Amino acid sequence: MHESRMGHGAVTGGDEYDITIIGGGVIGISSSYHLARAGFSVRLLERGKIADGSSRENCGLISPSHALPLPRPGLIRKAIRMMLRADSPLYVRPRLDWSTISWFLQASRRCNTRDMREAMLGRQQLLDASRPMWNEMIEREGMDIEFEERGCIQVHAEQDDMEGFEPTQALLDEIGLTATPLIGDALQEFEPGLLPELYGGWLYEMDAHMRPESLMVEWGRAARDLGVDIVEECEVTGFDSLGSGINSVRTTLGRFRSKHFVLATGSWSPRLSKMLGFRLPIQPGKGYSITLERPDGCVSTPLILNEVSIAVTPWASGLRLGGTMEFSGYDSKMRRSRVEALKRGARKYLKAPGEILIQEEWYGWRPMTPDGMPIIDYSPKHDNLVIAAGHNMQGMGMSPVTGALVQQLISGEDVSMEMSYYSAKRF
Repeated sequence: MHESRMGHGAVTGGDEYDITIIGGGVIGISSSYHLARAGFSVRLLERGKIADGSSRENCGLISPSHALPLPRPGLIRKAIRMMLRADSPLYVRPRLDWSTISWFLQASRRCNTRDMREAMLGRQQLLDASRPMWNEMIEREGMDIEFEERGCIQVHAEQDDMEGFEPTQALLDEIGLTATPLIGDALQEFEPGLLPELYGGWLYEMDAHMRPESLMVEWGRAARDLGVDIVEECEVTGFDSLGSGINSVRTTLGRFRSKHFVLATGSWSPRLSKMLGFRLPIQPGKGYSITLERPDGCVSTPLILNEVSIAVTPWASGLRLGGTMEFSGYDSKMRRSRVEALKRGARKYLKAPGEILIQEEWYGWRPMTPDGMPIIDYSPKHDNLVIAAGHNMQGMGMSPVTGALVQQLISGEDVSMEMSYYSAKRF
């Protein structure tokens, strides 16, 4: 299915590479890394800088426990209730935009237990397969990314909230995502940095975390060491097709040819797919984060603060608060109410929520699909374009195996897992 160029960095003639990857986020970097390790010559195009964007400022959680998709029973009712609160964990700005309306109609049809279970299995397959790959890659490449295997606690301030989650935890138990309940003193004993009046939490011991901006720098270094040609500040303006394939991609830095292409542009993928004549049902879900100086008395375990939907990640070098889900298109406004909601929510749970900002307050978009699962498949219109996009809020955690799957698809190898979950034709 391909003519592999053994010898890293080799090109197939002139300016042509075996593979051109569009998108320099964590999925694009992972794909370039795995393809280069397999012997392909690879060029990666990034419209900004590597290590910027959503792959940089997320909370760095490696969480097999996060198999639950956003579309689940009660989501639409909850979203409608919260639409008028600009600081709510889930905010939908009312817009008469057909792509948004269509997305929500598709998502609403999947807000049932059967479809949620299906999405849990598809997400779990990627998260579980990626989990050991992190340890292997970090050791192989000597990555310094503040990686720790301390698990993650989903914290519930109130008893009724924790008890209300028990049926969902039973579903997670069924697929092997077991958790240890920590109630009252047991929660305090395990994580002294939490306030004593909190009711309890669920400890997921399989989870880990790292510093994502360090990961992007280190993974970019490893890809370059393998011969990947990373072209930054290079924006795609169009494509040239030949029959059922793409012949070249046009950019602000000129035209690039290759035998195969990978679309790994996250939330921006619908704009590029439109240039190619097909539709990707991905909506940008806007999230925010704050990076603070690590305070005295800081928690040592990553947390999900359930009632306020905030993730808390501690590193030796700092503390990050992240969360909120805002469906407002590609609106680039920094909403202070969202930032203040993160700070306010953290103070309800943490003894030391952090005060000193060491990095800019940030927002970015997560690529959300109607069923909560990514698209990892060949384009429905092109036989030399692989799509790897729509990882919802788990692009970081799913990235190692996603890159490996892209490599297997292009190599024509037997793919290592059930791929129907991620079909581009399922919508």
